[in-house]
Amino acid sequence: MGQGNTLCNIRTISIYSLVNPFYDDMKIIHKEKLKQITFLDERFYFDKKTESYHPSATTILDVYPRGYGYIQWLKDLGSNADEVMKRAGDKGTKIHEAIEDFFKGKELKWTEKEKENYTLDEWMMLLRFFDFYETYKPNPLALEISLVSPKLGFGGTLDLVCTLPAYPKDIWYIDWKSGGGIYKSHKIQGASYWELWNSQEEQKITRAGCLHLRAATRGPDKTGKKIQGKGWKIDEIEDQKACYRLFGHAQAIWKEENPNPKPKNIVYPDRISMKGKK
Repeated sequence: MGQGNTLCNIRTISIYSLVNPFYDDMKIIHKEKLKQITFLDERFYFDKKTESYHPSATTILDVYPRGYGYIQWLKDLGSNADEVMKRAGDKGTKIHEAIEDFFKGKELKWTEKEKENYTLDEWMMLLRFFDFYETYKPNPLALEISLVSPKLGFGGTLDLVCTLPAYPKDIWYIDWKSGGGIYKSHKIQGASYWELWNSQEEQKITRAGCLHLRAATRGPDKTGKKIQGKGWKIDEIEDQKACYRLFGHAQAIWKEENPNPKPKNIVYPDRISMKGKK
């Protein structure tokens, strides 16, 4: 399939999600000619051939347990949990967008016209990404590409499929992670994307991992076996088949609890006036 060789911009951020949790999993499409705004449910992917909707891998993995540490962290946050998680999600989105812009040739600037484009924490993570880029020179095959498979029953957006000169025999899938840790669910998600890509692309992914931009690493791995630097590392998915098997279990549970899943696609007019419709 040809789409594996093109860079695709598919990420759209809803400003409404900043003020109303109703829009957390929605994206906005403003149709100026039709004078309307459409909110699309990002928890589902649409397959044009079968004209069917399928849940995202991340939506399916909502049923997978995050572990005691994660639950305890939420309890410690108490009533602030939703707000803290939302800020973390917004920060992650900002990092994703910045990396996408970088690969498309845009110069990233910490400050511009006395205005801060990124917080210090965000900029430090982007510097760690740049260290990875300078060290390993990834060559993108696909960037932020959206795929869906009716056969597999889910869709997803892959951050980066690439080659690394240091590993000429491999094609990598790399997922950007800006949170405090890498959970097993992250690797299961990566394994599902690996399967999704290989089910429909000629160039098969052979290795995958999460590029953790908050790692506790102090520098390059002295053995040369691990891909890491100061404050970052690729946490590799070592057993894709086992992780994808766990994804299948989560998918079975999700289907049991959601027998007739439907996306929420909502359309509103984008203007009103005393003169009525124009």
